[in-house]
Amino acid sequence: MDKVSFFNADYRDGRVHIGGKAYPAGTFATHLLNQYYENDTATRIAVFKQYILAVLRELEQGYMNPTDFVKCGEEICAILKALSALQPFSILNANDERNRITTLFTEGNAQRIADHLRRRAAVANMDIGAIALGAVPKEYDKELFAIAEALLSDIKKTLAFYDTISEDMRNAFEQLLAFTSCVDGAARFDEAHLLPIAMKVFGQATFPLKTEYVSIRKTRNSKTPVTARRLYFESYYSFIITDFFEGLHYGHYPRQCSICKKYFLMQSAARQKYCSGYAPFMLKGKPITCRKYAARTNRKELVEGNPVIRLYKNRCSAIRNEQKRGTVTPEFAAAAKALAKSRMQLAKQNPEYANGQYISDMSRENLYADTDMQMK
Repeated sequence: MDKVSFFNADYRDGRVHIGGKAYPAGTFATHLLNQYYENDTATRIAVFKQYILAVLRELEQGYMNPTDFVKCGEEICAILKALSALQPFSILNANDERNRITTLFTEGNAQRIADHLRRRAAVANMDIGAIALGAVPKEYDKELFAIAEALLSDIKKTLAFYDTISEDMRNAFEQLLAFTSCVDGAARFDEAHLLPIAMKVFGQATFPLKTEYVSIRKTRNSKTPVTARRLYFESYYSFIITDFFEGLHYGHYPRQCSICKKYFLMQSAARQKYCSGYAPFMLKGKPITCRKYAARTNRKELVEGNPVIRLYKNRCSAIRNEQKRGTVTPEFAAAAKALAKSRMQLAKQNPEYANGQYISDMSRENLYADTDMQMK
């Protein structure tokens, strides 16, 4: 084994497939922003480090205490229990991972590692004469060494994953917080304008990843398989940052609601200030969403803040001006405005279209050409 096998995800078309379900990329970065302080998960996890650190130190120094090794497995199981309230761990198969940990951190494996370390020390202590002759001490056993080295690799990668997870959470949370605080400074909320902000906050985020190409169903009801990238993560940080940048590539980014102060995932370039979740208070004794509450209290988002609607308004204004000058007939103008409206409505419902083809389709040349074809 060369990975924490239960912690992997598939990526395709701006969506992450994990735990048997699919989510828009960027979902789990947004979850972290909302869940970081819930139940003090990161702080609670940090408590379970005594035996993890002890085993890491013992391996570094070349010996193994079986009691510490078994206790280390118990600590990791406690960490898994604490993680169960935090996504994505709440949707992963934690039972399989718990069984793997229980099977890995046994007294028998501790004895195997201790025996291997002693044998390896004996080989390292060979005298010059033996080395010159190419002789090895009786402690050397090629097959045993191969098995033990594989076991050690498994143990070290597992320890590294759980040792850094609380710090990974804190680092990712603070960086995501810094990003969201700078979002409003962008001229547009698309990849081209948000990426420089992200790079300034995260820098060149590098981490090892194992990648495979796999066949998946694009949706639950799909019959035709498609190709996706399966990534195996060696740290929680690598997962969250991958989720964030995969989302950003498709125009997804976390944003804080001005009403409830929770974070939500935007999937368009609109300057949306409020989420569709419920506000933290009632209106006339009834629950109300943040967006509706804002509208009812004269805090509705301005049309000018939505690039999809702004482009539609500008195009309709240009059409009216051309009609007044006699450049186009009233019939043609009405048909062009109707087509522009249908494309605007599609862009509001389809973020991928809004961030791509919509701008081209709303150009004078393309809109008028398509209108002319419709009227023939």
